[in-house]
Amino acid sequence: MIRPDAIAARARRSLFSAWTPAHEGPWWAPWLWTVLFNALLAVVLTLSLPYGQGYWRNFVTCQAIGLVIHGLFAGFGHALRLDMFSLPAGARLAYVVTVVLAGSWIGYALSTWIALGDLASVREHLGHAVWGLMIVPPLSALTTVVILASVNHLRRQQLNAERAETARVKAEHETTAARLQLLNAQIEPHFLYNTLAHVSALISRDPAAARGMLDSLIDYLRASSRNMAQPLVSFADELESVRGYLAVMQQRLGARLAQRFEIAPDLPEFRVPPASVQTLVENAIKHGVEPSTRGGTVTVRARVVPGGIRIEVADTGVGIGDGATGAVGPDTTAGTGLSNLRERLRLALGATCSVRLEATADETRAVLELPDAARVRAPQTA
Repeated sequence: MIRPDAIAARARRSLFSAWTPAHEGPWWAPWLWTVLFNALLAVVLTLSLPYGQGYWRNFVTCQAIGLVIHGLFAGFGHALRLDMFSLPAGARLAYVVTVVLAGSWIGYALSTWIALGDLASVREHLGHAVWGLMIVPPLSALTTVVILASVNHLRRQQLNAERAETARVKAEHETTAARLQLLNAQIEPHFLYNTLAHVSALISRDPAAARGMLDSLIDYLRASSRNMAQPLVSFADELESVRGYLAVMQQRLGARLAQRFEIAPDLPEFRVPPASVQTLVENAIKHGVEPSTRGGTVTVRARVVPGGIRIEVADTGVGIGDGATGAVGPDTTAGTGLSNLRERLRLALGATCSVRLEATADETRAVLELPDAARVRAPQTA
C-alpha cells in the first residue's frame, strides 16, 4: 500500500516538472495539471467579474485557450526539440508571447464556436474582443514566464536535494559495507593462529594428533571460507561452520569437551552475519570450558520466539561467577568477540538485535535474539 506522504511527494514532483521536457509521471499528467489550472482560473474570473458570463462559459473559454496553448508548446517543443528554459531570456519571452498570443486567439475562437455554433457570431465576438486579445495574452505570457521560471528553479532545487540525499545514502551504505567487511576480517585470525600453534606443538610428540587436527582445520576452513566474504549467510551454513570449529576444538580438548545441538524442527530459514554463532561458541569454550578442570558441554539451541528468532549457546563450564580469568559479565561488553558481534548485528540486521549473557546454577548462556526481518521471505507470486 502506497503511503499518503509518498503520493503527495509524487504529486509535487509531477507538478514541478509538468511543463518541462523531462516531466515526471505518466504522459497525461501535464495535461491534467493544465486542466486543473484552467478550472482554477475560471473560478477566479467568475468571482472577480460578477457580471460576466458565468462560471461554465468562463470554464469553457479557459479550457479552450489553456489547452490550445499547452498543445502549441508541446507541439513546437517536440517538433523542434526545443527546451524553453535553455533559451536566452529575450528569446524565451518572444517565444512565449508568440505562442500565448496564437493560442489565445485560436482558443477564444474555439470556445466561442462551441458556445454559439455560428461562425458569423464567432467573427463578431473576435472583433469585440480584439483589444483584450492583444493586451491580455502578452501580460499572461509575462506572468507565465515568471511562473514557469520559478517552477523550474524550484524543480532544480528539488533535484539537487534529491541527488545530495541519494549521494549521502550511497556513501552511508558504502561506509557500512566497508565497516562490516573490516569487522568480519577480525574474526578468523586469532583462532587460526592458536590452532596452528597447537599443531606445531603436537608435531614432535604426537604426529597423528597433529595430522588429525590439520584435517579438522581444513574441513572447518572449507566450510567457513565461503561465508566470510558475505555480509549475511543462512543459519544452516553458519551451523556447518560451527560444527567444523567444534571439531577442531574437540581435537584440542578431547574428552573435556562435549557438544549438543538442539535446533527446533520447525525453524524457518533465516540469515545471520557469518561467524556470529561461532563467536558465542568460542566465548563459551574460552571462558567456560577451557578454564574448568572438568571441562564441560557446549549446547547450541535455536527456536522461534514472538517477533523473531532466539539462538542460545550454553556451556556447563566454570560459570560467570566462578572467578574465571577473562569471564564476561552480564552487564559488560568486554572482549573483542561480543562487542564485535554486537556491531556486526547492528550493521547487518538493525538495532533491534540483542546479545546478552544469562547464568543459572547449571549453565551459562549467551542469548542472541534476531528480529523477524532476519527470516528469508519466499518470493511473492502474482
